[in-house]
Amino acid sequence: MVNNSDPPKSKSGYRQLAHTADLGFRLYGESLADIFVNAAHALYGVMTDRRRIRGLECREVVVEAPDSGALLVEWLNQLLYLFDTTGFLGREVEVQEITSQRLQARLRGEPLDEERHQLNTGIKAATYHNLEVKETAAGWQATIILDI
Repeated sequence: MVNNSDPPKSKSGYRQLAHTADLGFRLYGESLADIFVNAAHALYGVMTDRRRIRGLECREVVVEAPDSGALLVEWLNQLLYLFDTTGFLGREVEVQEITSQRLQARLRGEPLDEERHQLNTGIKAATYHNLEVKETAAGWQATIILDI
């Protein structure tokens, strides 16, 4: 685990944060859309090996919330809902439209295949604990804690 407040050398990505009982991520991106893409990659990356997910199916996801922080929580919880109800694991994420209150995205991935996808960490929900989404001089940065 990395516990580092410095952004990565690349302006886009994520780092796992040390947290006592849950799982945290610091997300980085050049745009707000990058934050949401990297959040999805982080979520799926702790659930399973993303390299084994094939892009066989497409899912459209639209979420709305009062601000960008709440939107990030709603986004991740919607991805968890898709997994819990259909087994869908995302490999690629394309943000089609984003504001601080609305996100429309297309996911490419496939349902869980227990022969190819080893499930690692079970995630219950994205939380509001220590939630932060902000624009910085270097781009965008967010912190999100997941309940495991």
